[in-house]
Amino acid sequence: MSKTWFITGASKGFGREWTEAALERGDSVAGTARKLETLDALVEKYPDTFFADPARRHGPGCGFRSRAKGSRALRPARYRHQ
Repeated sequence: MSKTWFITGASKGFGREWTEAALERGDSVAGTARKLETLDALVEKYPDTFFADPARRHGPGCGFRSRAKGSRALRPARYRHQ
């Protein structure tokens, strides 16, 4: 059974390692990075299971909004609202 992960700092270090490991095992990942271009290779390699979102560091609820957007993007098509 595949899982969906929300990983902050998916562009380098442990965040990148966890992101790649999850994607390689068939899980879906919503990953954030300050510079989205650092995630381009993952977006190209895993277009259906990886969602990239810019890391916003300002304002209340920034992380919550990223998780919500990633959840909607990775939801199976039958559960998406049109």
